[in-house]
Amino acid sequence: MASARVSLRSLVPVVAAVAVVYFASYLGAWMQVTFRDRRPVLYLLGDSITENGANPDKSGWVALLQHRYQRSTDVLPRGLSGYNTKWFIEFALPVIKRELSDGSISPSLITLWLGANDAALTDGPSARQHVPLEAYATNLETIVYMLKASAPDAELLLITPPHVDDAARQIRSKTGRLDRSNTMAGEYARVCVETAGKVGVTVLDVHSLFNAMSARERTMCLEDGLHLSAWGNRLMDRLLRTKIADAFPALMSRLEVWDIPNWNRLP
Repeated sequence: MASARVSLRSLVPVVAAVAVVYFASYLGAWMQVTFRDRRPVLYLLGDSITENGANPDKSGWVALLQHRYQRSTDVLPRGLSGYNTKWFIEFALPVIKRELSDGSISPSLITLWLGANDAALTDGPSARQHVPLEAYATNLETIVYMLKASAPDAELLLITPPHVDDAARQIRSKTGRLDRSNTMAGEYARVCVETAGKVGVTVLDVHSLFNAMSARERTMCLEDGLHLSAWGNRLMDRLLRTKIADAFPALMSRLEVWDIPNWNRLP
């Protein structure tokens, strides 16, 4: 009997240690769920480059973000193929304003990527999409101020119109006329950067980044001289995450934290 009591007594520290580990695991998992901040939301506004970005078959940059952050963040794209800033204000902004104002969406970061269609050439087959340069700048300001008013706690990021490969666009033209040019896109990218500075928001100048590449690299990144290929989408994913880390480090740290604990942390 005495030896049995000694054996049982020797097990007490072991049982206590196991209980402590179990409780700590349970407490850690419980605190992660109970005291975590609201799940971050990335609200991605734009044209076809954003809409196509949600296509997993092309390794879309939006789809890559959704996959990477599925355990921590809601990535909500609002990509509208063919839209310029004028149509965006007239038809998209009322819907977006309603989503933000009624609390349906509470974004941590809003990206705005418009201008590829505004920069359509006035004598080309896509002239109907063209918005004059000064109007483009004014429209960007209008959109940004509305977003600031409707989502005052959100970070904002403007993205410039992309690089255009004139030769690739010419080859694909059904009319023989060029619809867009890199020179024109560059002017709209410049205005986008200037507008971002004027209204006090961060900008990602993808036009300059693509211009700095070799012709071979750009060809790999663009599937038709304008829209991103799978390679270009993967690059855009990296560029955006790098910009978020540099400009909004507090947000980036939240993107890395799961809102529901992993199974191996459960008791």
